[in-house]
Amino acid sequence: YNKHPGTMKSATALLVLCTGIAHQKANAFSATHYQPTIKLTKTTISSTQLYEQPINLNQLLGTASPATMQNYNLPRDTIADGLSAQIITRLNKAVDDTRETTEIILVPKNTEDHFIDTFRVEIPIPLDSPGLGIELLELEGGREDGLGIVIVNDLVPGGNAQRALDEKTAAQETIMYGDSISAAELILRRSGSTVEDQTDVLSARTECLGYDSTVGALGGLLSKLSDEDGGSNIVEATMILTLRRLRRRPQLQVKLYYPPSQDLPPETIKLLPGDNLRMAMLQKGVKLNDPLAQRYDGKPTGSGNCGSGGLCRTCAVSVMRGDELLSPQKANEKKMLEDTPRWRLACKSWVGYEMKEGEISIQVNPRQW
Repeated sequence: YNKHPGTMKSATALLVLCTGIAHQKANAFSATHYQPTIKLTKTTISSTQLYEQPINLNQLLGTASPATMQNYNLPRDTIADGLSAQIITRLNKAVDDTRETTEIILVPKNTEDHFIDTFRVEIPIPLDSPGLGIELLELEGGREDGLGIVIVNDLVPGGNAQRALDEKTAAQETIMYGDSISAAELILRRSGSTVEDQTDVLSARTECLGYDSTVGALGGLLSKLSDEDGGSNIVEATMILTLRRLRRRPQLQVKLYYPPSQDLPPETIKLLPGDNLRMAMLQKGVKLNDPLAQRYDGKPTGSGNCGSGGLCRTCAVSVMRGDELLSPQKANEKKMLEDTPRWRLACKSWVGYEMKEGEISIQVNPRQW
């Protein structure tokens, strides 16, 4: 597709400054047609597709703090060379509905080591200075369909985005080089007699758009502030940007210790946040199922494996170090293991709680020690 390397694009007054430079990057876009779902990363596959019951990873892994996520930021050159886009076409699963939905999403080129994180930033917009103050850099563009990859290059000193970040708290994310604006919402509070009459929400999706399309979408939202028909009774405006950032995947080192009777040396396996401990150990060939275990409900175990139902306790392990890196116990697991507080059911343990990385040390088959 057409490219225009080295071309400088002028800013719109509403965005204050948006400089776009198109660099030549090969094969940034790939198309995937007639796939029912997006190709899953290792983290998602290991935590959802291998179980009959859907797993809510966000609930299991908790909320990661911005301070923790900052540890996974990447160098500038890695970001510029590490982004790609994928066009996804889905078939509706409803029997009476054969419509297709298509979207384009930002993806990492290196899915093994990197992932795309998503977060939101609020920017108050003064009515007398309706701009963002964000400098944009176009990595890919020049297409007739308006698609591309645009990232934040810098913030304008003294601009609205910079002022908002200067006032942010430790619990809020910042905006940095390489962030891509995926969507924007303009919240307008108008003078009126009711809450419903006072608030308008205008939105635009900008993920994987080229420079011109991105500026046009954002500028279209901000133009409402100076619209003669709709801007007269606005008393407050806030822009909420949904940003997507390329980050490295955190890793966890799980050190396994075996009972003396098995005469096996300790070994370390590397896992990613969202990996299930039982599945990861079985995939590594660890003999996890303990023949000395009994089912919690008193039924015979047969093969000694209830299939990750949390009933047989054959996959119990003793956590010697790093328990805080595992998903918290649910009520049933706590009840089953109340006499052995350091034990966990591997089938009910997901690593990388709050997206933290570190080392976990466990004893396999703790009944045999």
